[in-house]
Amino acid sequence: MTQNQIKQVIELDGSTEAVFNAISKPQELTQWFPDEAILEPKVGGAFKLSFLKDSKKPKMKMDRDFINEGKVLEIIQNKKLVHTWQWIAFPDFPETIVTWDLDQTSDHKTRLTLTHTGFTGKEEGPASLEEHNKGWSFFLNELITFFK
Repeated sequence: MTQNQIKQVIELDGSTEAVFNAISKPQELTQWFPDEAILEPKVGGAFKLSFLKDSKKPKMKMDRDFINEGKVLEIIQNKKLVHTWQWIAFPDFPETIVTWDLDQTSDHKTRLTLTHTGFTGKEEGPASLEEHNKGWSFFLNELITFFK
């Protein structure tokens, strides 16, 4: 994490195709990330993640629903996904950008580099850079588990 930016790198036991599907197909996203997902895999396509207060996922306990909406900015099959990130619950939260870069490191291993940019440094509480960094760490660990 640097000033106003998050960057995390993980190694996954899966091909770039499998990892790309896990980050871009709603039916796979919901197995490790949000409760509900919409992702239209085209530039300008809708992007929406819903983390629900009454989640059935035992590790996700929140005091309210968190809805994130955006749009797809760039998509390169099995290589890269870029989308905007805007929290509905926090009207002062800036529109930020999340980039998922995939690199095949061996036959069935993929390095995923997640970069989240656009923070102002003024975000507080659940919308802060620090809380997003913790959240990304948590969910990227869930993705690692998804591939075991």
